[in-house]
Amino acid sequence: MIASSTLLESKENSGELTLDESNQLIKVQRDILEIVVTGNDYQHALNSLCRTTEGIVDDAVASIMVYDDNKTELLVRAAPNVAEQIILELNGMVSGPNQGSCGTAVFKKTPQFVKDTSTDKRWQGLRSLASNCGIHACWSMPIVGADNEVIGSFALSSFCKRAPNKFQKNLLRTASYLASLVLRREQEANILQQAAHSDYLTELPNRNLFVKRVDQAVARVSRCSAPLAVFFIDLDNFKQVNDEYGHEAGDRVLKDVATRLQSKVRKEDTLARLGGDEFVLLVEDMKDVGELRLIANKMLEVLDAPFDHGSKQYYITASVGISIYPINGLSTCELLRCADKAMYIAKSLKKDKIQFYSA
Repeated sequence: MIASSTLLESKENSGELTLDESNQLIKVQRDILEIVVTGNDYQHALNSLCRTTEGIVDDAVASIMVYDDNKTELLVRAAPNVAEQIILELNGMVSGPNQGSCGTAVFKKTPQFVKDTSTDKRWQGLRSLASNCGIHACWSMPIVGADNEVIGSFALSSFCKRAPNKFQKNLLRTASYLASLVLRREQEANILQQAAHSDYLTELPNRNLFVKRVDQAVARVSRCSAPLAVFFIDLDNFKQVNDEYGHEAGDRVLKDVATRLQSKVRKEDTLARLGGDEFVLLVEDMKDVGELRLIANKMLEVLDAPFDHGSKQYYITASVGISIYPINGLSTCELLRCADKAMYIAKSLKKDKIQFYSA
């Protein structure tokens, strides 16, 4: 529906555009939409959008800036023909009334057509950058996200002083819409990807992602025979929580357990939930067995404090089994199986214990 409205916008101005110009706008849309529909290389689509636009407007370079995750700073997302040093200077721009065409467009949520960067007040904070780069004019169009909030800008920077004509304004409008579409599709794909690899309850990686991470780690360390370890963590007597207090209470405990365990995991390691009350941990770059025991003890200790939910308190312990690559297995499947066996030995001997696998 949005694509149709964009085409209609062009048609509304068709009296002011030649047939060739109208066809160019339609071709830009068709080419970029084809990239989006036939693949998921969103960076390629954004770079292609910039290059296609540059091919239509002489003596100009295109760029796409978007907000960072905190929506506080603008970062260059695509600018294939802009020098790296310029990109570094632009990164971190804060939107405002005197932050060039892009910063002002995002701030005011309206198009900004600057025909002379040396005199226009909107460029007073970026005069030296414009002068050093030979940018004499800059036209920027806000990029609007799915929630109708401005998320960035599409810009054409010109090497000569000039204002955009009707066709060029239509081109900018079309390009900003296409950039918005690509960014939305990327966001949707990321959400789906996260859902496919995340545990719905704890938001930890799920089994699929954990297996993929271990596969990748094994492939890396196999070349240098470096060790890695897989922990299998199973909660003790967790069934009693579900039986006595209900599954809602059990879910709250599982979420709290995940939070506590995650607090004791190194940033470079991967904690995941396999399902039920089973968690697993991938530890890379380990020094020795003593380090593994230290990590496991920290994870058991963090569960010692009771879990408070309203007037109720739950006490949860865990049994941990550990397997080591390449001693206990050369594949993800073998490592998980050995860690699982070691966990059951720990549970059978005495709960709240750690057991290393041994044949």
